[in-house]
Amino acid sequence: MSAVTPYVMVDDATVFRAFLEQVFDAQVPTVVPLPSDPGRIMHAEARIGESSLYFADSGAAGERCLRSPQEPVHVQLWSTVPDPEAAHERALAAGARSAAPVGVQDDGSRMGAFVDPFGTLWWVTAPA
Repeated sequence: MSAVTPYVMVDDATVFRAFLEQVFDAQVPTVVPLPSDPGRIMHAEARIGESSLYFADSGAAGERCLRSPQEPVHVQLWSTVPDPEAAHERALAAGARSAAPVGVQDDGSRMGAFVDPFGTLWWVTAPA
């Protein structure tokens, strides 16, 4: 069996965790604190429905490719949710900015997008 799991490096993993919990009702069963600084997260796994997303605090020594960009260029995430309108609204309430309002697509599905406070572009969709 093969799989791909996104790994997002952020400036404040504790705040990112709260964002995921608030917007997607994520469960975070795994949190490994950084031994030298237990207030920071070395590795965490969030479960959103049937999927996993790994995340951590970025390192002071450059343990990630780029700083958080002003525009969502480093990663985009696609999430199928029961109610994209509600997820979009929760995201905005949690500090995201809208990138595309939720609308009905040609195939009858509903889709919208937002940029989280960390610069990640999230697409939320529900099938027709």
